[in-house]
Amino acid sequence: MGQYILWVAVFVAALVIEGLTLQLMSIWFAVGALAALISSFFGVPNAWQWVIFVAVSLLLFLATRPLIRRWNHIPTVRTNADSVIGMEGYVKETVDTLHGTGRVYVNGLGWAARADTVIPVGTTVVVLSMQGVTLTVKPKEP
Repeated sequence: MGQYILWVAVFVAALVIEGLTLQLMSIWFAVGALAALISSFFGVPNAWQWVIFVAVSLLLFLATRPLIRRWNHIPTVRTNADSVIGMEGYVKETVDTLHGTGRVYVNGLGWAARADTVIPVGTTVVVLSMQGVTLTVKPKEP
């Protein structure tokens, strides 16, 4: 009789967590607990109830998570700052990552910069990536 209470408690707890988060994080455990609860009514041994709980939860997770992620997908919104990637600019302050210096102007705006090599003032550079407000640049090949 005690095993029934355990599965009801797990079922209710999973539903409460799901209701609080609204992120489809624990619904699989609620269904797994329900399956284990039903199996306990049929006299399935405790160890097998746990196997049923884990198996049902895992199978539902693996089967539905990709679908739910696609359905729940929030597209990333590109900002204007991302648009500088691939653009050319020029070095206004020597880019020396080792010494923590470097400013470049790209698209009319000044940016902190870093690079794999030291790049002197006046060099034309290409923006490779952006992390925060710092651009990773490389010298433009002639």
